[in-house]
Amino acid sequence: MVERETGAFKRVVTDDVEKEVVAFLNTCGGVLYIGLDDEGTVIGLDEAKEQSLAVIDRIKTTILPSSLGLFNVEVGQDNGKEYVKITVAQGIEKPFSLKKYGRSPKGCDTRVGSQTAMMSEQMIEELSSRRVRDTLSSVRLPTNTSASLS
Repeated sequence: MVERETGAFKRVVTDDVEKEVVAFLNTCGGVLYIGLDDEGTVIGLDEAKEQSLAVIDRIKTTILPSSLGLFNVEVGQDNGKEYVKITVAQGIEKPFSLKKYGRSPKGCDTRVGSQTAMMSEQMIEELSSRRVRDTLSSVRLPTNTSASLS
C-alpha cells in the first residue's frame, strides 16, 4: 500500500487527523489509516477502540459544516495489531474547514497527490460560491390542494 490522493497513513492520532479529513472532504474523499507507518505496514495502535471513539468526537466537533454521515471510523486488525480506519466521503457543502480557523487558508485543506495542502483564498471563494443554497426551509411545497388521500 502507498499513500496517494485518496489514502494516507499516520502512526498515531495527532491534530493532523482533522486536517486530513477536511482535505478528503474538500476533494474526492479517501481513507486515513492510523497505526500504520509511511509504507503502509501495520505497526499497531494502543487502545484502538478508545482512540477511534475520540477521533469520532473530534471530527464531529472540529469541522464545519457538519460532516456527520460523511465519514466512518472502524477498528481493524492485522497480525494481532490494531489500527483505526477512517473512511471519508467527498463533501457537497465545500469548503469544509477546521472550526478554530474558519474559512481561511489555515482552516481549509485539500489533497494534492499524496499531500495535504492549504487552499488559496481564491479556491475557498470559488468553492463557497458553488455551495448548495437550498435547505428544507427554502424548498417550496406543492400548491395543489385538490389532491386527497383516499
